[in-house]
Amino acid sequence: MFQFKEKIREAKNMGEVEERQVAWLWYPYIPFGRVTVLHGAPGSGKSMIAARLMAACTNEKPLGECKALPAGNALYLTADDDLSDLLRPRLLEAGADLSRVYAINDMLPFALGDDSIEQMVENFGIRLVVVDPIQEYLQEEVYGEDPELVYPILCKLEALAKKSGCAVVLTAYSDGPGGVNSKRWREDFAEKVGSVLCVERDRRDNGVRRLLHEKCLFAPEEREKRFSLDGPLWDLH
Repeated sequence: MFQFKEKIREAKNMGEVEERQVAWLWYPYIPFGRVTVLHGAPGSGKSMIAARLMAACTNEKPLGECKALPAGNALYLTADDDLSDLLRPRLLEAGADLSRVYAINDMLPFALGDDSIEQMVENFGIRLVVVDPIQEYLQEEVYGEDPELVYPILCKLEALAKKSGCAVVLTAYSDGPGGVNSKRWREDFAEKVGSVLCVERDRRDNGVRRLLHEKCLFAPEEREKRFSLDGPLWDLH
Protein backbone atom coordinates (compact mmCIF):
# COMPACT_ATOMS: atom_id res chain seq x y z
CA MET A 1 0.00 0.00 0.00
CA PHE A 2 1.35 3.41 -0.95
CA GLN A 3 1.90 5.95 1.80
CA PHE A 4 2.08 9.60 0.87
CA LYS A 5 4.55 11.79 2.70
CA GLU A 6 2.77 14.31 4.87
CA LYS A 7 3.13 17.87 3.59
CA ILE A 8 3.20 20.80 5.95
CA ARG A 9 1.84 24.10 4.70
CA GLU A 10 3.56 27.18 6.07
CA ALA A 11 2.52 30.83 6.09
CA LYS A 12 4.93 33.74 6.20
CA ASN A 13 4.18 37.00 7.94
CA MET A 14 4.63 39.64 5.24
CA GLY A 15 5.99 42.07 7.81
CA GLU A 16 8.99 39.77 8.08
CA VAL A 17 9.56 39.35 4.35
CA GLU A 18 12.48 41.45 3.13
CA GLU A 19 11.76 43.35 -0.08
CA ARG A 20 14.15 42.62 -2.94
CA GLN A 21 14.75 45.23 -5.60
CA VAL A 22 14.82 44.01 -9.19
CA ALA A 23 18.13 44.60 -10.97
CA TRP A 24 18.18 45.09 -14.72
CA LEU A 25 20.37 44.15 -17.65
CA TRP A 26 18.23 46.52 -19.72
CA TYR A 27 15.42 48.50 -18.05
CA PRO A 28 12.51 47.84 -18.42
CA TYR A 29 13.02 45.01 -20.89
CA ILE A 30 15.36 42.42 -19.37
CA PRO A 31 15.58 41.86 -15.59
CA PHE A 32 18.33 39.96 -13.84
CA GLY A 33 17.14 36.92 -11.93
CA ARG A 34 14.25 36.21 -14.30
CA VAL A 35 13.43 34.69 -17.70
CA THR A 36 12.85 36.95 -20.70
CA VAL A 37 11.46 35.73 -24.03
CA LEU A 38 12.45 37.46 -27.29
CA HIS A 39 10.27 36.08 -30.08
CA GLY A 40 9.72 36.84 -33.74
CA ALA A 41 9.59 35.37 -37.22
CA PRO A 42 12.73 33.80 -38.72
CA GLY A 43 15.06 36.51 -40.00
CA SER A 44 13.57 39.24 -37.84
CA GLY A 45 16.82 39.91 -35.96
CA LYS A 46 16.54 37.95 -32.71
CA SER A 47 20.11 36.65 -32.86
CA MET A 48 21.47 40.11 -33.68
CA ILE A 49 19.76 41.53 -30.61
CA ALA A 50 21.13 38.64 -28.55
CA ALA A 51 24.65 39.53 -29.72
CA ARG A 52 24.17 43.11 -28.57
CA LEU A 53 22.98 41.87 -25.21
CA MET A 54 26.21 39.88 -25.01
CA ALA A 55 28.19 43.04 -25.73
CA ALA A 56 26.31 44.94 -23.03
CA CYS A 57 27.02 42.22 -20.49
CA THR A 58 30.65 41.47 -21.33
CA ASN A 59 32.08 44.76 -22.57
CA GLU A 60 30.12 47.58 -20.90
CA LYS A 61 28.26 48.54 -24.08
CA PRO A 62 25.20 50.63 -23.14
CA LEU A 63 21.74 49.50 -24.17
CA GLY A 64 19.58 52.39 -25.28
CA GLU A 65 19.46 55.10 -22.67
CA CYS A 66 20.67 52.81 -19.86
CA LYS A 67 24.07 53.28 -18.28
CA ALA A 68 26.72 50.69 -19.05
CA LEU A 69 27.01 47.83 -16.55
CA PRO A 70 30.23 46.41 -15.07
CA ALA A 71 31.57 43.70 -17.38
CA GLY A 72 30.52 40.13 -16.59
CA ASN A 73 30.58 36.68 -18.18
CA ALA A 74 27.91 35.30 -20.50
CA LEU A 75 26.81 31.89 -21.78
CA TYR A 76 25.38 31.47 -25.28
CA LEU A 77 23.59 28.28 -26.33
CA THR A 78 23.07 28.10 -30.08
CA ALA A 79 21.63 25.18 -32.00
CA ASP A 80 21.48 26.82 -35.44
CA ASP A 81 24.65 28.92 -35.81
CA ASP A 82 28.20 27.69 -36.29
CA LEU A 83 30.56 29.18 -33.71
CA SER A 84 33.39 30.10 -36.08
CA ASP A 85 31.72 31.65 -39.12
CA LEU A 86 28.45 32.96 -37.66
CA LEU A 87 28.47 33.48 -33.90
CA ARG A 88 32.03 34.79 -33.50
CA PRO A 89 31.76 37.46 -36.26
CA ARG A 90 28.34 38.50 -34.97
CA LEU A 91 29.64 38.94 -31.43
CA LEU A 92 32.68 40.87 -32.64
CA GLU A 93 30.50 43.19 -34.73
CA ALA A 94 28.32 43.84 -31.70
CA GLY A 95 31.38 44.70 -29.59
CA ALA A 96 31.36 41.75 -27.18
CA ASP A 97 34.46 40.76 -25.22
CA LEU A 98 34.95 37.22 -26.53
CA SER A 99 37.13 36.26 -23.56
CA ARG A 100 34.01 36.61 -21.40
CA VAL A 101 31.66 34.64 -23.66
CA TYR A 102 31.24 30.87 -23.27
CA ALA A 103 29.36 29.10 -26.06
CA ILE A 104 27.59 25.77 -26.46
CA ASN A 105 26.82 24.58 -29.98
CA ASP A 106 24.63 21.49 -29.75
CA MET A 107 21.03 20.33 -29.83
CA LEU A 108 20.95 18.34 -26.60
CA PRO A 109 17.52 18.97 -25.10
CA PHE A 110 17.12 20.40 -21.62
CA ALA A 111 16.25 17.72 -19.09
CA LEU A 112 15.03 18.01 -15.51
CA GLY A 113 17.81 15.72 -14.26
CA ASP A 114 20.61 17.54 -16.14
CA ASP A 115 22.30 20.25 -14.06
CA SER A 116 25.16 20.97 -16.49
CA ILE A 117 23.92 24.47 -17.33
CA GLU A 118 23.54 25.33 -13.65
CA GLN A 119 27.09 24.13 -13.03
CA MET A 120 28.46 26.25 -15.87
CA VAL A 121 26.64 29.32 -14.59
CA GLU A 122 28.17 28.80 -11.16
CA ASN A 123 31.67 27.83 -12.33
CA PHE A 124 32.05 30.66 -14.84
CA GLY A 125 30.23 33.36 -12.85
CA ILE A 126 27.66 33.85 -15.62
CA ARG A 127 25.52 37.01 -15.59
CA LEU A 128 23.63 36.41 -18.85
CA VAL A 129 22.39 33.18 -20.45
CA VAL A 130 21.03 33.24 -24.01
CA VAL A 131 19.28 30.19 -25.49
CA ASP A 132 18.93 30.68 -29.24
CA PRO A 133 16.34 29.37 -30.06
CA ILE A 134 14.58 27.68 -27.16
CA GLN A 135 12.57 25.40 -29.49
CA GLU A 136 15.72 23.47 -30.43
CA TYR A 137 16.35 22.60 -26.78
CA LEU A 138 12.88 21.30 -25.93
CA GLN A 139 11.62 17.78 -26.43
CA GLU A 140 8.03 19.02 -26.66
CA GLU A 141 6.49 21.56 -29.03
CA VAL A 142 6.21 24.89 -27.22
CA TYR A 143 3.21 25.92 -29.33
CA GLY A 144 1.54 22.51 -29.17
CA GLU A 145 -1.76 21.58 -27.59
CA ASP A 146 -0.12 20.59 -24.29
CA PRO A 147 1.84 23.59 -22.95
CA GLU A 148 2.06 21.87 -19.56
CA LEU A 149 4.67 19.53 -21.07
CA VAL A 150 7.04 22.50 -21.52
CA TYR A 151 6.21 24.06 -18.16
CA PRO A 152 8.69 22.01 -16.04
CA ILE A 153 11.64 23.17 -18.16
CA LEU A 154 10.57 26.80 -17.84
CA CYS A 155 10.33 26.26 -14.07
CA LYS A 156 13.89 24.90 -14.13
CA LEU A 157 15.18 27.90 -16.08
CA GLU A 158 13.35 30.30 -13.79
CA ALA A 159 14.89 28.58 -10.75
CA LEU A 160 18.33 28.93 -12.35
CA ALA A 161 17.80 32.65 -12.92
CA LYS A 162 16.52 33.26 -9.39
CA LYS A 163 19.24 31.27 -7.65
CA SER A 164 22.16 32.68 -9.63
CA GLY A 165 20.79 36.17 -10.24
CA CYS A 166 21.62 35.93 -13.95
CA ALA A 167 19.37 37.10 -16.75
CA VAL A 168 18.04 34.24 -18.89
CA VAL A 169 16.98 35.24 -22.41
CA LEU A 170 15.16 32.73 -24.62
CA THR A 171 14.78 33.53 -28.30
CA ALA A 172 11.83 31.85 -29.97
CA TYR A 173 10.38 31.53 -33.44
CA SER A 174 6.83 32.89 -33.54
CA ASP A 175 4.06 34.32 -35.69
CA GLY A 176 4.90 37.87 -34.66
CA PRO A 177 3.36 40.47 -32.32
CA GLY A 178 -0.07 39.78 -30.90
CA GLY A 179 -0.30 36.35 -32.47
CA VAL A 180 -1.24 32.98 -31.01
CA ASN A 181 2.41 32.19 -30.28
CA SER A 182 2.83 35.45 -28.38
CA LYS A 183 -0.19 34.60 -26.26
CA ARG A 184 1.48 31.34 -25.24
CA TRP A 185 4.37 33.29 -23.66
CA ARG A 186 2.26 36.12 -22.27
CA GLU A 187 -0.55 34.04 -20.79
CA ASP A 188 0.06 30.30 -20.64
CA PHE A 189 3.55 30.74 -19.17
CA ALA A 190 2.80 34.10 -17.55
CA GLU A 191 4.13 33.42 -14.07
CA LYS A 192 7.41 31.92 -15.29
CA VAL A 193 8.33 34.58 -17.87
CA GLY A 194 9.19 37.97 -16.42
CA SER A 195 9.26 39.89 -19.70
CA VAL A 196 8.11 39.24 -23.27
CA LEU A 197 9.61 41.07 -26.25
CA CYS A 198 8.79 40.74 -29.93
CA VAL A 199 10.95 41.89 -32.83
CA GLU A 200 9.74 42.27 -36.41
CA ARG A 201 10.79 43.89 -39.67
CA ASP A 202 9.49 47.37 -40.33
CA ARG A 203 7.13 47.08 -43.28
CA ARG A 204 8.21 50.49 -44.61
CA ASP A 205 11.97 49.91 -44.32
CA ASN A 206 13.43 46.41 -44.55
CA GLY A 207 16.64 47.54 -42.81
CA VAL A 208 14.76 48.67 -39.72
CA ARG A 209 13.36 46.52 -36.91
CA ARG A 210 10.54 47.18 -34.45
CA LEU A 211 10.96 46.01 -30.86
CA LEU A 212 7.65 45.61 -29.05
CA HIS A 213 7.40 45.23 -25.29
CA GLU A 214 4.41 42.93 -24.85
CA LYS A 215 4.61 42.12 -21.15
CA CYS A 216 6.61 42.80 -17.99
CA LEU A 217 5.98 41.74 -14.40
CA PHE A 218 8.28 44.30 -12.79
CA ALA A 219 7.90 47.58 -14.68
CA PRO A 220 5.48 49.29 -17.06
CA GLU A 221 5.78 48.09 -20.63
CA GLU A 222 7.87 50.49 -22.70
CA ARG A 223 6.74 52.03 -25.98
CA GLU A 224 7.82 50.53 -29.28
CA LYS A 225 11.44 51.06 -30.34
CA ARG A 226 12.72 51.21 -33.90
CA PHE A 227 16.34 50.50 -34.68
CA SER A 228 18.71 49.42 -37.42
CA LEU A 229 20.66 46.17 -37.18
CA ASP A 230 23.69 48.17 -38.29
CA GLY A 231 23.48 50.45 -35.26
CA PRO A 232 22.88 50.32 -31.50
CA LEU A 233 19.63 49.33 -29.84
CA TRP A 234 18.32 52.87 -29.87
CA ASP A 235 15.37 54.80 -31.20
CA LEU A 236 15.92 55.95 -34.77
CA HIS A 237 13.88 59.04 -34.02
